[in-house]
Amino acid sequence: MLGGWSSIIDPIQLAEKGARLSGELPVKGMARLAQMCRDAEGSVRIDLQFEHDPSDGLRTVNGTIDARINVTCQRCMQPMSLSLSTRPHLLLLRTGERDELMESGSALTVERPITLGSLVEDELLLSMPMVPMHPVESCHAHAARESPRQTEFESNANKDARPFSVLAALKNAKR
Repeated sequence: MLGGWSSIIDPIQLAEKGARLSGELPVKGMARLAQMCRDAEGSVRIDLQFEHDPSDGLRTVNGTIDARINVTCQRCMQPMSLSLSTRPHLLLLRTGERDELMESGSALTVERPITLGSLVEDELLLSMPMVPMHPVESCHAHAARESPRQTEFESNANKDARPFSVLAALKNAKR
């Protein structure tokens, strides 16, 4: 439940009524999003306004979806907190209704009631970075690269212009 609203919604009916949904949904109820996270902790704040414009008959949903999730930095493989925020603006259409608007790419075709979680989850997945990473300056991998041991290794590697010279020396020593 979301502030007294059912998790199953009919976006067309909500738009006809001019309804507004706001509240929180648990991340653990969004399987695809939770799969991309280190854990399924946390919640997603939503504030969605469903509207119907009688002059042109268009139904829309606008609002905000904000989440803070725990993921793995793909640079250093350490935990990181990621803020996701999206401002959806979707046209709500029934199947076969106003096909010319389907080309816009921001239309949602509604054949039957849907779960609110799936609508919210789809929007969050679209806003998620393909490769989540810490900013370079705060990444653990960057700090490891700057360590004195790494710098010493790099300076020794630069002194020897032939990287396989050690192998050549071993080969010649066995003869």
